[in-house]
Amino acid sequence: MRWLIPRWPAFQAKHPDRDIHLVAGGGAFSFNTGIDLAIRRDDFPLPDGYHAEYLFSEKVGPVCQPDNVTDWFSPAGNGLSLRTAAPRLHSRTRLSAWQTWSAVTQHPLYDNSGQTFEHFYFSLQAAVAGLGVAIGPWKLVRDDIASGVLAAPLGFVEEGSCYCLLSPSPLLSDTFQADLLAWLRAMA
Repeated sequence: MRWLIPRWPAFQAKHPDRDIHLVAGGGAFSFNTGIDLAIRRDDFPLPDGYHAEYLFSEKVGPVCQPDNVTDWFSPAGNGLSLRTAAPRLHSRTRLSAWQTWSAVTQHPLYDNSGQTFEHFYFSLQAAVAGLGVAIGPWKLVRDDIASGVLAAPLGFVEEGSCYCLLSPSPLLSDTFQADLLAWLRAMA
């Protein structure tokens, strides 16, 4: 929704004869349910026989409305630090996002309080609305940062996972699927 859809018309224009259905989802799935390809984060074990093509590494960082940066971040060393009292936004689809970011950056988190939303996209929209600081994946928030809707005062770090294009078998060259893979990598 936040990364693929804004770029999707360019791919569809290259393949106007294809009837492509996009379905939102995360985690495990089965190609036996009518899905031909899937873009997923590698945060679940792949069933035997599934093929994964690397797209990009996941980079994450705290994001908030630009007007709130001075309230929720304080000077520290050569940069900024998240204040203990900054309202943190969480998501049920990535419950450990803050802990993962903290472990990678070695930025201490003193508690795990804050609002929790059903989906990651909701926590990002709550950050846009000024409700707090969310952990934002770079690919999902880069357009908002470029337009000034969100700020990322501490930047982004690789958190250890990546996104892949999954298929039931290796992709053959000179096919629609191979073209999709090349386009996705170019957009990343």
